[in-house]
Amino acid sequence: MKTWHNSLFAALLLTVVLIGCGGAKKAEPVAITGMEAYTDETLGFGLKYPSNWMLRKQAGAQAVVFSTNTAVERFSKYDAEGVAGAKISVSAMKTEGKTLDQIVADSKEFTAESYTAPEKATLGGVSGTKLSCSFDLGDGKFQSEKYFAMKDSMYVTVLELSAFGGTFDSYRKSFDEVIASVTLASAPAPKEAKIDTVKKEPAPPSETMRAISGNGFSISVPDNFTGTRTSVKGTLASASYVGDRLDCTVQVDVFDASKQQNLDKIVTDNKARYKATNATATTISGVKAYLINYSFAKDVNSRVYFAIKGDKMFRITLNWFKPMESVYLPIFEKSVASFKLQ
Repeated sequence: MKTWHNSLFAALLLTVVLIGCGGAKKAEPVAITGMEAYTDETLGFGLKYPSNWMLRKQAGAQAVVFSTNTAVERFSKYDAEGVAGAKISVSAMKTEGKTLDQIVADSKEFTAESYTAPEKATLGGVSGTKLSCSFDLGDGKFQSEKYFAMKDSMYVTVLELSAFGGTFDSYRKSFDEVIASVTLASAPAPKEAKIDTVKKEPAPPSETMRAISGNGFSISVPDNFTGTRTSVKGTLASASYVGDRLDCTVQVDVFDASKQQNLDKIVTDNKARYKATNATATTISGVKAYLINYSFAKDVNSRVYFAIKGDKMFRITLNWFKPMESVYLPIFEKSVASFKLQ
């Protein structure tokens, strides 16, 4: 890009020599009838610009304002002669780790002799740098001022004011108003995660059951429950089945009963553990069993079953949310009824 502009500049000078200096009509600036404000919605940079000029914008990148349609074409070619035009642009560039001085140096488009030394300047309330450029063309002097400033380390805001035909000074008052109006680009704040304010109720236990077997037993549990092997002290095997509510579970524990097969004594010894005064006799899978109802937590009811077959004791524990007992308990009782000792 820089090489192209250097060649172009040389060609422009040659054109000036060839066409000579004879009585060219003095260029007239384009009238400014008022000012409007522009703010980039992505990065926040913005400025005031002449309301009767042409605004072209690219969100998150730049806004360019041309004095006329013909100015658009001339700024694309930098013709040695033509209708005088002016341009105002504001852009946001990623710094990519470069310092402001490096960015200013890299921005030079024309030959080195067309630039004056960088100056300190204020843009958007921040100390920055001003880079001025000028050279003669067939219809008068081309002049440009670029201002550079950084609000954060990610983006540099660049304001450019340019005019052909020696008209730059005619826009000085309006250009100063533009400079004073500039707001700088900054990295957008991270978007906050949208919070779902609609409370989702836990799904009830499915009435469709799925069978699980192993470790000397089989049982059917709701098909929307997840089974997990658990570690319980003194057991040969343990598994817990849980749905959306963590206080509603089915737990099966298998113990070694080779040294104690007296179920009555086992239940009697365990009643105190469950703070129960009695145990109810029942059957599971056709063998003698006992159940104990208890509650250790507020709004959570529990029930435990004991049964022995061979040298193993099986303990089934049910926990359910008391306000939803009518939903959970019938399903859990179906699970117990499905329990088979193998």
